[in-house]
Amino acid sequence: MKLQKQIGFEFEIGAPFAMRTVCKKIKNELGITGLKTQEDYTVTTPQKYDGEIVTPVWPYRQGIVNLRRIFRWFAANGVVTNETCGFHVNLSYKRTELNWMMDPLRLILCFNEEKWLKICKREGNDYTECYMDDLILSSSRKRFTNDGEVYKWINARIEDLSEEGKYRTVALDRLEDDNPYIEYRCLGGVGYHLRPNVMFKAIIDMANNMDRALPNARGTGFMAVKVKECFLHKSSIPH
Repeated sequence: MKLQKQIGFEFEIGAPFAMRTVCKKIKNELGITGLKTQEDYTVTTPQKYDGEIVTPVWPYRQGIVNLRRIFRWFAANGVVTNETCGFHVNLSYKRTELNWMMDPLRLILCFNEEKWLKICKREGNDYTECYMDDLILSSSRKRFTNDGEVYKWINARIEDLSEEGKYRTVALDRLEDDNPYIEYRCLGGVGYHLRPNVMFKAIIDMANNMDRALPNARGTGFMAVKVKECFLHKSSIPH
């Protein structure tokens, strides 16, 4: 049985209109309601107004349809996105209890954060810090007595990193809320709204990553690759 998901988005953009006007125009012209504005002083574009627009939570399929329409509206109405602009994806299961049962370790190790950071040219961005950069030990695996000790260390390290207050590619801090969700922050960059197919592929990867993090999930083979990277020298890692 396919597990139902919910999705919402956060768009960091520059526009020829104030952010509230952007929301109003999208409502009037597309019939998409519930958009809200949020101040974001990290966004700097050549357009007259900079800021962030946040959507409500939608059923997954409806969210994808709305996203495509919003991207088209952005492209037709002078919206600018550059290296200061992020595109955040908030995902959750409709059944709240499933969100609480996801394994944070697998959410990180089964997701190719480096791939999407590279595609969006967001590597080294202070607001999308990569977990793997802080998981690489550059030392021998022999320091651990067995694989169980390895995963125990990685799990503890991921927990520490997620609580540091830094902006990570996968934000885990909302998973214990009453309305839990995961925020993926690795997308964005120059002209992200003009690359819808890339954004959709990334979103599918994110949604599949949630399934891999559930108890007894399959398709977790990539995790072994990421664990192996932890013990390589940083200079020998592809990303």
